[in-house]
Amino acid sequence: MSHDLAAEASVPSAAPTATAPATGAPAAPGGPARPNRAHRALAVAGGVALVAGPALFFAGLATSPVQEGIDKASYIESLARDSVLTQVSAILLHYGNLLMAFGVLALPWLVRGVRGAIPAVAGSLLAALALAGNSGSLFADWMHLELGRALALDDAAAVSDAVYSHPMFQLSFGIAPLISLGLLVAVVGLVRAGVIGWWAIPAIVVGYAGMLFLPYSLPLLPALGAAPMLAVLVVAGVRVFGRLRATRA
Repeated sequence: MSHDLAAEASVPSAAPTATAPATGAPAAPGGPARPNRAHRALAVAGGVALVAGPALFFAGLATSPVQEGIDKASYIESLARDSVLTQVSAILLHYGNLLMAFGVLALPWLVRGVRGAIPAVAGSLLAALALAGNSGSLFADWMHLELGRALALDDAAAVSDAVYSHPMFQLSFGIAPLISLGLLVAVVGLVRAGVIGWWAIPAIVVGYAGMLFLPYSLPLLPALGAAPMLAVLVVAGVRVFGRLRATRA
């Protein structure tokens, strides 16, 4: 809007003259406010984390040691069999979870207006907490690796079960099931806000189920099973970059 006056009204000499607005005054906002540099930097970091985190997590699942059975002894044996592969998989999963925990905090930034805001905020906070806790739980892979080397498998399984049986341990590192719940609630908010399509809701459910129930005798299968859930986060990350480009224009 122009700050120049279109015409100057004549007034009697005794009447006070109105003061024109200074030409340097800011115009009334006509659109969404642009994020400042700090907000933009955080949004960029969140977008990167939403893309990189799922990629690392997928790689961590795909490189998981082959596990022939579903019991605890078979799990420990698989980790103790190849220490290098176990550590590579564990560190990929650790940083995948950690980056996703940071990235999901950017999801509410995609919502404009009230519609969908509450579930987007609540779900992203819950998912971030559970993902951060899950990243710390990867310490157990090193523990099981050494248990499998130092003890008979049945004894190693007994020690592991004793560790996991402590209620406080579960409160610290046993909250992984809340990841899917938090992501589902957050995605419902994004769908209601029109940020992403309805396909994302079943993708979260199918992806989490695929990661849990597909056999780790071929680790690529659970990695591919988790792909629909991970794809939702990647698409959200792309949306973050799109929103940044739109606010820059």
